[in-house]
Amino acid sequence: MLSFIIPVHNPDYAVFKRCLKSLKDQSLRDWEAVIVFDGYDEQAKIIAETVQIKNLTIIDKNHEGVQQARNYGAKHAKGEYLCFWDCDCLIEPEASGVWIDTFKKQPDIGFIYSGYKFLDEKGAISSEPFDPWLLNCGNYISTCFPMRKELFPGFDEALKSLHDWDLWLTIVKRGGKGMFIPGFAFSTAYPTPENISGKNCTADVWLDRVKAVKIKHGIPDRKVCVSSLGYKHEGIKLAKTLNADYKDVPNYKPNTYDTIIQVGFSLHPNHVIQHAGIFNQPNLRKKIIFWTHGDVCEINNFIAHKALTMYAERLNVQCVMFVEDLSAKKVMESAGFIVKVMQMPLVNTDEISKLPDSPRILVDITEEYRQVMACLEHSLPDMKFDFMTSDKQIKDYSAILALNTEQTMSFPVKRMLVTGRNVISNIQSPFCGFVNDRQEVGKYITSLVNEIRKRVRKDTTQSTKYWADEHKTDKLMEVLK
Repeated sequence: MLSFIIPVHNPDYAVFKRCLKSLKDQSLRDWEAVIVFDGYDEQAKIIAETVQIKNLTIIDKNHEGVQQARNYGAKHAKGEYLCFWDCDCLIEPEASGVWIDTFKKQPDIGFIYSGYKFLDEKGAISSEPFDPWLLNCGNYISTCFPMRKELFPGFDEALKSLHDWDLWLTIVKRGGKGMFIPGFAFSTAYPTPENISGKNCTADVWLDRVKAVKIKHGIPDRKVCVSSLGYKHEGIKLAKTLNADYKDVPNYKPNTYDTIIQVGFSLHPNHVIQHAGIFNQPNLRKKIIFWTHGDVCEINNFIAHKALTMYAERLNVQCVMFVEDLSAKKVMESAGFIVKVMQMPLVNTDEISKLPDSPRILVDITEEYRQVMACLEHSLPDMKFDFMTSDKQIKDYSAILALNTEQTMSFPVKRMLVTGRNVISNIQSPFCGFVNDRQEVGKYITSLVNEIRKRVRKDTTQSTKYWADEHKTDKLMEVLK
């Protein structure tokens, strides 16, 4: 059975009725509602009784606060799964059925969560895949999701707020494993200083509340934060490497960071205000940008000269900016930006395994080079070519074929280099099998075929060591100091 434990104090009566009706109408049959009135409320009690929920327990208690009400309700819950539900939440009809099916099929899962929407089409919070490290940087899981009863530690009644963050941190410390299910499981009222979602989390008290949770769980107060609106996966990797925090938008809430590092910075009119806004907070000592391959391509092809001049004037004064190869530096300098060449630190998290027995090439090329693929497949029938997609595994490939008009290094190329794979490219970087694409077409295709045959089984011991050293944190740590 799944127990919904619902504390109630000064609710919006219309929304409370919709909340209970959504639970009653859900597809799951084996559930109960434990409603705890945190202070007597006759009108809310009448609503709870008139909705006619089959398995309903109503508890009246003196007003002490939402955490005390939740803990009190948990003592009366009969289910093997607990879900602490807010009285302004409307569940999606199939959500709880999916939860129970998942718990039964995967006994190692301790709790389940998804995203959620706000009522009246005021937006949504999408959440993200389970990562205990990222949970230490900040909470991304709502209180209103189910857990196995044996994992429930009780809400810390001494904390003034951020009880949801404290709850999930405690469960994870005790070995609980979370599972993210994409989509939205419920809708809820938009947070305000008056309702349960926003109460006690206003900007003026935020830092003290965060500090209390960090002290309790031994989380360091880090001064460096990595951000990325376009390359989140790479941003998280960099933050872990530097032992920094990661936040998509660090200044969404008050913070004590003195350095922000942005991985990627788009100058596209639809994005530039958001990217620039991340640096818009007081007390920043350093603002650092790692321009990516995608940024360099955008600047070279799509941003007006007048806009580039304006952005360069501002960012050159405010930020320390890096690119990862000389070709990117040339493009950025031609656009007016003052940049230095430095590899963004990267720790290899993939196993360095031997090359596949049969040559297999991962293809990461821009549209301008698509026409060469028919020639390569015809000339190299003994090799398999796969275009880059998110599900491709580096260990399955002998090499990567990387071609782009800017001749700059992409994240897939970096990962191939540090995991012992070969690179065939028009990028002029150490241990990259360079092919000049500015020569006559026949010679270019011949050179490309020869370089692939030469590189596909080439020993990568020296290359792997070189690029592992290049991607160490030493140089960036000097900048941070």
